[in-house]
Amino acid sequence: MNDKEFYPSYEKRDLPQPPSFGKALGVGVIILALAIGTGELILWPHLIAKFGLGLLWLALIGITFQYFINQEVARNTLATGESIFSSTGRIWVWLPFFWLLSVIALYIWPAWAGTLGTVLAEIFGFGDYIIWALVSLLFILFITFSGKRAYKVLEISLKIIVPIFFILLLFFSFLNLKVYHFKEIFLGLINFGWIPTGIDMQVLLGAIVFAGAGGLLNLCTSLWYRDKGLGMAKYAGHITNPVTGKIEAVDYKGYTFEINAENLKKWKKWMKYVFIDQGIIFWFLGLVTLILLSANAYAVLSPRGLVPEGLQLATLQAMIFEESWGVIGSKLFLFMIFLMLFSTMWTIIDVAARIISDIIYTRLQIQPLRKFSSQKIQNLSIHHLYYGLIVAFVVISAVLLPFEEPFVFIIISSVLGGFVMAVYVPILIYLNNFRLPKPLRPGLITNIFMISAALFYIYFSFIILFSYF
Repeated sequence: MNDKEFYPSYEKRDLPQPPSFGKALGVGVIILALAIGTGELILWPHLIAKFGLGLLWLALIGITFQYFINQEVARNTLATGESIFSSTGRIWVWLPFFWLLSVIALYIWPAWAGTLGTVLAEIFGFGDYIIWALVSLLFILFITFSGKRAYKVLEISLKIIVPIFFILLLFFSFLNLKVYHFKEIFLGLINFGWIPTGIDMQVLLGAIVFAGAGGLLNLCTSLWYRDKGLGMAKYAGHITNPVTGKIEAVDYKGYTFEINAENLKKWKKWMKYVFIDQGIIFWFLGLVTLILLSANAYAVLSPRGLVPEGLQLATLQAMIFEESWGVIGSKLFLFMIFLMLFSTMWTIIDVAARIISDIIYTRLQIQPLRKFSSQKIQNLSIHHLYYGLIVAFVVISAVLLPFEEPFVFIIISSVLGGFVMAVYVPILIYLNNFRLPKPLRPGLITNIFMISAALFYIYFSFIILFSYF
């Protein structure tokens, strides 16, 4: 089935001039917010508290792989202006439906709502975690619908939240960590090849997948760059609030630009921006955050022989901090955890709604399903799809909250995320090396890391499957 039967040819436009870095930065902050509330906050501190800082080399590998994945997702969107889900659909028209089913399987679980509810119950000292989780979900609805542009509300909010919890983390690390801890951290980062016996491979794979964003979260980098209007996505349009904002046209087709000396000079500036946004904001600050959260858990829990699971890891640390710094120290630590989890839960709901609405909207444009849908459905705007799905995911999360402990949901999501990454990393390698114009393609070093990442996720996926059968 030829993709040209469904997707229109790329429209030739001028490559926009890159803006100043201050105006362009933002997507890296969102990815960092995602990363901190997943593996960095729960899975890695759990593993490090149990097995020691010698495991940090795997965290380094996991987040480094994800830097290159994010860079390649950004490369494709900046070059074509279309989402990565449409670009992969040009390879095989049914691939977007696989991503759609994957995002439902990965992010329908209310893991972060449950953990957030637990933290709020600890902070206020009363109430069931489910009630507080519901309050948090309703607060996300309120913030999302209060702004005119979906992406701008998310970015501005996280540019406030992320620096606050990062400063709090530095404060606790200054009080808690000693010089010898940093020596152990360094040795752990270069301790390549060491895997302790008896470690749960599902939890380990989940931690590696979530050393960074993980799963389909990395692919959503494409949609955030697109909605921010960077590169050729300047011509795509933005998702706006149908209640408070002015509806604008959102284009589903891709774009291309003439390959000449002037445009290649602009292109190098765009890729330099991606390096700063993903390399410094996401990779460096994400790695520092992961290390500090893990080292703090190790310093507090290991001397006492404590290895709690799930969010007990954070709440127990808060109780120990209370012994040294009183109630204020405990509440301040839990407030930091709240900010991390809230930013993660919000961005994951945004990811799920954004991916599904993009796939459905694009499919309705390129191949109206007249036999299976009414004219009203075919004319559905991406704006109504996105905001409607935000409401749907909040409701689904609320319904599923009582059925399982949050930590189990996180393991399920992370393991499934590893399988999905084993699928899409090879596809991304092919897409950028064979579908983009030669001057825009990745270099040798990037390809080495991308191929290594593909083999890594495929290997660990087989390990997990083998453990079942």
